[in-house]
Amino acid sequence: MALTSRANIKTMIGVGDTSLDNVIDLLIPQADAIIKGYLQRDVEQVTYTEFYNGTGNQALILNQAPVQEIISVHEDRDGYYGDGMDAFPASAALTQGIDFVLRKDEITVATVSKSGILYRIGKTWFRPRYRQHRQLSNAPGIGIGNIKVSYIAGWSVVPTDIQFAANKLVISMLESRSKAGRLQSENIEDYSYRLANGEDEVQALDSVKTSLARYKRIVI
Repeated sequence: MALTSRANIKTMIGVGDTSLDNVIDLLIPQADAIIKGYLQRDVEQVTYTEFYNGTGNQALILNQAPVQEIISVHEDRDGYYGDGMDAFPASAALTQGIDFVLRKDEITVATVSKSGILYRIGKTWFRPRYRQHRQLSNAPGIGIGNIKVSYIAGWSVVPTDIQFAANKLVISMLESRSKAGRLQSENIEDYSYRLANGEDEVQALDSVKTSLARYKRIVI
């Protein structure tokens, strides 16, 4: 599912014929990639299965958000990203509400977690401890791919301000193309687009970045 559509772009620029259809179809996935790269997250709702390293902390931050549903969580000290012997068996499955809980951000939307944080209940996410030669006490080791999480994250309907940003970005790219030919590069961070004929950079609308800022993933 793209962040915008050919029909939306044509409506906004007032084009009723098919003269720009091929160009718009090429620019939409480019705009999608630029926006998702800036946000550092996917947008559309997708099912993920990911491996994490146990940190010895109570909180585990999932890679994608908002989280709509946790399908399963397994903790296996010898899981090794699924490559261990009999990795993540049924006995390694954890129970939601007993072993872990997903942080809920809004009481009215009980199944949605904007933060994507899993809390281990009553303990921390497992990280092994080892006693090295001549040491009197154990030292913390590294949990190597010992947590497996399957979950659904993203939006079933793309938020309107992200759609707005995608529309404006595609239209800016169309306008740049109409002025000086194909684009050589795009960068959403500073909203500059360098044209293939070497003209000066053309600034895109600041409102695009403003629309996207609150959705940008913050890496801790």
